[in-house]
Amino acid sequence: MKWLIGALAALVLSADALAQNLPESVTEPYLAFEAAMRAGDAAAVLENARRAYEAGTAADIDLTTLATLAENYGYGAALNQDFETAQSAWREAARLSDRAGGSAVERAWRWHNAALFALQIEDRDDAFACARRAANALEELDGNLGAASDFAGVAFLTRAALAMGRGRIGDAGDAAIQSAEAFEAELEAPNVSYALALFYAGVAQTLDQDFERATYSLHVALDVMEEVAPEHPDLRTLQAATTSARLNLYDEDDADREAAAFARLDARLAANPFHSDRYLDREVEAAADDALADEADAETVCCDAAPIRRRNPDYPRDAAYSDIDGVVYVTFAVTEEGRTDAIEVTGSFPPEIFDEASIDAIEDWVYEPATRDGEPVRREGVETRFDFRMAR
Repeated sequence: MKWLIGALAALVLSADALAQNLPESVTEPYLAFEAAMRAGDAAAVLENARRAYEAGTAADIDLTTLATLAENYGYGAALNQDFETAQSAWREAARLSDRAGGSAVERAWRWHNAALFALQIEDRDDAFACARRAANALEELDGNLGAASDFAGVAFLTRAALAMGRGRIGDAGDAAIQSAEAFEAELEAPNVSYALALFYAGVAQTLDQDFERATYSLHVALDVMEEVAPEHPDLRTLQAATTSARLNLYDEDDADREAAAFARLDARLAANPFHSDRYLDREVEAAADDALADEADAETVCCDAAPIRRRNPDYPRDAAYSDIDGVVYVTFAVTEEGRTDAIEVTGSFPPEIFDEASIDAIEDWVYEPATRDGEPVRREGVETRFDFRMAR
């Protein structure tokens, strides 16, 4: 919520002209509101913002001014930790802006804050609706964010996260890409929000089978996350997603096509303003370490576990009825007898919806066990991904 409060004060304090040409019933509490702002009296800010808004509603003043009074009311409520009132007031400010034909920036700002406060009070349904309207308003700017630059990245990210949680993976991916582009234009250095935007974009691109773009998005997201938030709860899922997407770039049947795919990936990584100088040297070292590890493996007579029988998971009925898409990342072991064991969902979008179906499928899988020096051995850390997408 820190982005929100820091920006709200500037908007409210810039509203000096509001008290002009208004009924006295509105002017009096509004001037008291301004005085309370200058004095730093949070309780008086809320009380007088409420009075000014209610008086403006009763006096049927113009919608543009009434929307700003509603925004002030939302600010005062937030200042006093009354988040239910804040959410209601910001939502009304956004609704009034829509009716008044306000600018796209103004409407996006108000819907975005309504979404954030809906999240604060755990009303995810309303948060989803408000975030969608904020993103729609921002899209009217056609990439020329201007005054919206300060909040557009977070607004698109909020939309992406809420859509991802509802299994609207395609919508989430579109918003996530817009979020990442807004962050790249605004930030001086990458942060967790930028990493999450690329993470969501990469998951959506994976579901679209666009593995080159997915690998790029997830690769940058992983590098940033490992640097700025190495304890982030989504890091393990991000690592699994990156590995899964990257594996699809290898082509045993066409070495030239494989080389071209990785050349394009390297070129995109080098062009990313947050990536090239920060990580490329480290990746050269990692590639050298991988080469040494491959040489060491070659000295051991060992064959990996190979699948004999695998079935895809069933599409959960409730998810199908609700038109929900999803992605699940799973890790498991293969025993010396070739059966699966230690099955664990590393991460899933949306959470839990497709987890049980994925685990049930893997429990039935049968493998030719891994061997070392001709003897069956347990194989830990096998990873797989399930894509759930409704036919449309």
